[in-house]
Formats: sequence, C-alpha cells, structure tokens
Amino acid sequence: DHRDLHSFPTRRSSDLMLPNIDQALYVRFKCEGYRKKKYKRAPVLSVDEIVQLGYLDVNRTIMGIEPKQSGWLKQTVVTFINNLLASPPENQQRFDLLHDECCQKCLEADALGKASIHYGQTQKLLNMSLKYLYNEFAAYYGKLNHCRFPDNNVEHFFHLPIDSQIRDHLVTKCSFTDPTPLPWSRWARSHYVSFQAQVRKRISSEYKPLEIDHILWNTQGASLGGVMR
Repeated sequence: DHRDLHSFPTRRSSDLMLPNIDQALYVRFKCEGYRKKKYKRAPVLSVDEIVQLGYLDVNRTIMGIEPKQSGWLKQTVVTFINNLLASPPENQQRFDLLHDECCQKCLEADALGKASIHYGQTQKLLNMSLKYLYNEFAAYYGKLNHCRFPDNNVEHFFHLPIDSQIRDHLVTKCSFTDPTPLPWSRWARSHYVSFQAQVRKRISSEYKPLEIDHILWNTQGASLGGVMR
C-alpha cells in the first residue's frame, strides 16, 4: 500500500479533523499495537488511560523509574490535557508556552527518585498522549466522544512526537540537521526546540506536524516530497 502524498485529501478550511488520520488503520493499531490488553477496547474512555498509553511509549527509556516519579509524570500530563480540553489555547504561541511548561513540570520528577528524567522523554510522553487523544477522537468522531475533544482544530497546534524512527527519517531522507548525536530520550530542551523549528520551517502550509507522524507510520514509506519544502 505504497501511496504518494497526492493521494491524500486536500485540506479544506472547513475541515474539523486532520484529513490524514486513517480510521481503519488506527482501529487495527489498537488491536495489534497496544502493549496491555485492556487498552485494546474501543474507545479509550478517559484522559488517564490516554496518558497511560503515552507512558507505555516512553517508560522503557527511563531506567529505574520509581512509582513517585512515574505518578508525577503521568499526573502532570493528565492535568495539562484536562486544562487543554477545558480551555483550548487560541494560537500556536500559547500552546507552545503551555507545552513547554508541562515538560518543565515533568522534569521535576527527577528529584522524586533515582531515575534521571530528560526533556526528550517528557516531550515524547506529552506528544504521544496528545496524539492518542486526537486519534481516539478522530476514530470515533460523531459516534463516541468520551474525551470531549474540542471542535476548533486545536490539534493543528500539536507538535511532532520525536523518536528514533521519525528523527532518522527526517535527517536521512529530508536533510534535516540533527541537533545532537545523543539519543532522543536524552535530548535537552534546546535540541527539541531546534528540531521542531526545522519542522515548522520546512512543512507545507497545507499540512500540520501531527500529519507527518501519521504519514510516516501508516503509509509504508510514502514520500514526504509534497509535505516538506
């Protein structure tokens, strides 16, 4: 199923959803990809469960994490998302500020146990949680919207989750500058901000960062030629 990006829908200003979320693929992913059986049900019913899914994507990189630390990380992101749903930011700058404040708050978990927490890990937890939040909404839009996702396109503000696959693809295939040889899980804030700035500078105005993630993960290597300048 190798598809060129021209096969994806053209954005319309009236769209309430990012056009590239493939509901069938996401439902299949829920059945095959979640690491805990209880999260295969559809839909995920709470923000706590959304964040737990995000945590499952990052906890393997945090050696020796203790319960107080993991609890702090998850609750910080739960609070962020609940506030986002209750009062969505009106622009990218406001979202970016809140995003950074959440990541910085997550870093306070470093003092609660023996595990070292890095900005790269906090961005992955937050960004994956937001990705799952939106995907749960998109997959069941108009049917079951338990997460009370807003209808104002707040997902357009979401950042691109950074992991080794995303990073390697953009560096090797799209000539992105790698901000550091460190693994993404050890990135500092400056590394993350630098990489996201490249995404924003290079991305076509018809696409949003969350769509890059979806294209790379769900189209079996579709070219980003129509997305990146």
